[in-house]
Parts: sequence; structure tokens; C-alpha cells
Amino acid sequence: MSIKQQEQLKPFGLTHFQYREGDSIGMVLALASLFPIFLIVAETSIILGRREAAGILFLLGQLLNEAFNLVLKHAIRDERPNIHLGDGYGMPSSHSQFMGYFVLYMVVYLERHIATNVVHKRVTQLGAFILGISVAFSRVYLGYHTVWQVLAGAVVGVGFGVIWYLFVEQVLRPSGLLDLILATSFCRWLLIRDSRHVLDVALAEYNLSMATKSKQL
Repeated sequence: MSIKQQEQLKPFGLTHFQYREGDSIGMVLALASLFPIFLIVAETSIILGRREAAGILFLLGQLLNEAFNLVLKHAIRDERPNIHLGDGYGMPSSHSQFMGYFVLYMVVYLERHIATNVVHKRVTQLGAFILGISVAFSRVYLGYHTVWQVLAGAVVGVGFGVIWYLFVEQVLRPSGLLDLILATSFCRWLLIRDSRHVLDVALAEYNLSMATKSKQL
């Protein structure tokens, strides 16, 4: 046997999920486990396109939530139910904690700060909740976490989301600190803005676009 044949290859754990052969439900849930990665990519894309402070703060909270999960895992040191499925500790589930934060922040922010069609708002909130449940369930079904590890992750994620939301809305904004940050030359260079005072950003941008077009005709 050659040296190359003896080498053990290590899978990239971030996107490497296993399910029983022929298990169509397992295949769907394996895809569901990728939702956090999709969401991070989507959030980053929105930030790059919109340059909104709200989106940046949302993603920053998400990343801090992930860092907190890593600290908790190394402090608790609770093993996964099936060690061969993945490296690292299992308590609390990072996927579940990620979605707990995402769902809480998304639902609350939409409810309190987005002036849009009520039906559209409810559908979006319900969709976020379904995504969260799907990811959490997939971790148990695929054997990567116990029920308690997933529940713990959800509780911690929701709790972190509450704390971060209150910090942003009760400390960062009222204190004027956010305005000071946005007034820096760096943020101005990046064209970072805060459109929270606009009730319907999409409608405002549409009206501005149409008005500008009319002046050019």
C-alpha cells in the first residue's frame, strides 16, 4: 500500500453531514442543517448591498452568539451522543443556538420596527420559526446532538438574542453611540447608514427612484 493510500483524509466538518442511505427524510434534514451557513451568506450579502447599520448589528450579534457557544462548549465539555459523527463537544448545540438567536431577533425586529403588510410580516415570522424548528430537529434526527443539547442551544440562543436586542435598542441607540460610530470617516467611506427612521425603506427608495427619473425626462 502506498503512502498516499495510507493517509487518512479528514472531512470538512462545517458542511459534512451524514444520514442513513435511502433515508429521504435524513437527506432533507441534512440539507436543513446547512441553513445557518446559508443565512450567514445571505446576511453578509444583504449588508454588502444595503450598507444598513441594522443588518450589521444583527450579524455582529450572531457572531458573538457563536463565540459564546464555543466558550460554553469548552466549559461544559459534554460529549456528543455519537462521537464518530463529529469533533468537538455537543452542549449546547451550536446550530440550535444559532437558530434560536436568529428566530428571536428576526421575529421581534419585524414586529417592532418594520412597517409592511401584516400578512407578509406574519408569513416571514412563521418561515423563520419553521426554519429554526427544522434545523433543531435535524440535529437530533441525524444523531449529532441529544434532545437536551438542542433544547439548551435554543434557550441560550433566544436568551442571547434578547440581551443583544435590548443592548442595541436600549443602550447603543439611545446613548447616541451608534450615531457617533456612523459619523466616523470610516463608516462614511463605506456608506454605512441607519434608515430606522424611515417607516418603509423599500417604498421610500421606490419613490425617490421614480422622482429622480421624472426629473431626468
